[in-house]
Amino acid sequence: MPPDRTSFFKDNFQFIYSLILIVFIPVAIVVNTLWGIQNTQKNMDYELQRKATLAEEVFDGAVANSLENDATIQTIIDQIQKSGSEVKEITVLKPQQEEGFLVIASSETKNLGLIYKSLHNAAVWVEDQPIATLGSDTGVTPPERYWTVISPLKDSSGDKKALVDMKVSLKDIDILTQKNLSQSMIILVVTVFFVLLLLVNHFRFFEYAVLFRRLKEVDQMKDDFISIASHEMKTPMAGIKGYLSMILEGVSGKIDQKAKDHVEKAFANVKRLDVLVNELLDVSRLEQGRIQFDMQPIDLTTTVKQVIEELKVKADEKRLTIQYQEMPESHPKIFADPDRIAQILDNIIGNAIKYTFKGGIQIYHQIDQENLKIIIKDSGVGMTPEDRKRLFEKFYRIRTKQTQDVPGTGLGLWITRELIHRQNGEVYVDSMVNIGSQFTIVFPIIEEKK
Repeated sequence: MPPDRTSFFKDNFQFIYSLILIVFIPVAIVVNTLWGIQNTQKNMDYELQRKATLAEEVFDGAVANSLENDATIQTIIDQIQKSGSEVKEITVLKPQQEEGFLVIASSETKNLGLIYKSLHNAAVWVEDQPIATLGSDTGVTPPERYWTVISPLKDSSGDKKALVDMKVSLKDIDILTQKNLSQSMIILVVTVFFVLLLLVNHFRFFEYAVLFRRLKEVDQMKDDFISIASHEMKTPMAGIKGYLSMILEGVSGKIDQKAKDHVEKAFANVKRLDVLVNELLDVSRLEQGRIQFDMQPIDLTTTVKQVIEELKVKADEKRLTIQYQEMPESHPKIFADPDRIAQILDNIIGNAIKYTFKGGIQIYHQIDQENLKIIIKDSGVGMTPEDRKRLFEKFYRIRTKQTQDVPGTGLGLWITRELIHRQNGEVYVDSMVNIGSQFTIVFPIIEEKK
């Protein structure tokens, strides 16, 4: 089956478009430049033709009263030649009945007394109209172009008495035109070179754009896979947790201590897996903009106390203290999602417990005119300035001898920062190695309606 041409052009449109640009734009520049030069040359030639005609008219006026005196005409011609004008040659001819035209004065003295038999001369004499023709002298290198204008000479009474054959040189104009042409060609070559560079870069950018688009498609497929896989894992994990919980509670009958230890380890690992699945779901929802917030005025003191109560067991296992300095009875509220605020505090306080091996965690607030701050300070392992810069990156974890056995996915703080930002908050961290870390969460205060 022959390939579908329409499909081919559709799939390769950007490539074909880039190829057309690479060919068309330089060609268009070259054609436009050459056309402009040629058009300028034509305009110059036309202006010089008018100049030559005007020069003959001036010459006609100068000799109008001297057409009967050949010597005077010759003197005028000699003066014109000495002035160094662009007039290459001037010849004045008088008709000799049917024999032709006699040269009575000329800038070329060797032509004096010659008789010219020319159809151009006869046509000008009969029609009483000047004729201009473009010619060239091939006897010199490079060939010299000139305008030849033949015009009738009339006396003061308006009667035809002679013809003037004037050649106006285009040598200076041709030199100037050639110079401009050379400069234009240099500029043209440089322009085409840079245009080609730009077009080649355009082609590269197109390739990068295609690669970027494909990477986005792969990234989207990855997000979709994580989302689907996480959702599919939730149901069987809930079932596993339920059955393990019933076994531990003795619903399924008594088990010996060794079996109970194994079940407890399995239950702990399922809970860790459940945390991972929930984090993957949150990442997917955040990246795809599908996460929902139930925004409402909340009292942070209540939420902080609930989170501390839930995490106290872990702190007690490590013999760590958690000190919470509550706000005054009359304190402001923030506008946020209570469950998401609890998740944020659980992540940060939970991390403080994970990375603190002695001492404890202090939690207190600071209030200014616009913001309410939650400060969580620990006496843990701390971190270097380089670690602080990357702390909120996805999947980033601090790797030291002290932290290598601490479980985690590196997603919790990334999720925390995103949740804070999407509720109009900010988070800052300050830390020193072996001294501890301090997280500051800032939310705008809402004004209570009176």
